[in-house]
Amino acid sequence: MFKPISIHLVIGAFGVIFGSSVLAQNDALFQQAQAECQSIAQQQTGYNPGADQPQVGGRARGAAIGAMAGAAKGRSETSQHGRVSESVTEEYTRNQMEEKAKMGAAAGAAKQRQERRQDRRAQDAYNEAFASCMAAKGF
Repeated sequence: MFKPISIHLVIGAFGVIFGSSVLAQNDALFQQAQAECQSIAQQQTGYNPGADQPQVGGRARGAAIGAMAGAAKGRSETSQHGRVSESVTEEYTRNQMEEKAKMGAAAGAAKQRQERRQDRRAQDAYNEAFASCMAAKGF
């Protein structure tokens, strides 16, 4: 009546069509769950992975700020002492700039490390919240 090849083709075609729709539904459910869990994790932690910007240049910014502060301090202190030669004023100002630049670089580096640690903690909390949400949804 029916040839075995015809039956296999019909069964195979049905399996491909049915299997494709199941996979498409699973993919859509996964994407929906992923979007929901990303939103929930962001609300819980306040961390937005899309807005994550690495902090760079902390030492350089600190050194520049320190050098400016040192120059201001050097100029103001030498002007308070009245008759100081220009070469002494310049040397003292240069020394103050160098000292404050080193201090500023150290402070800038410390601040940058602290910000990176905080970012890492926030990212870890986000990842944990996201994973918990996805697990609760069965993924």
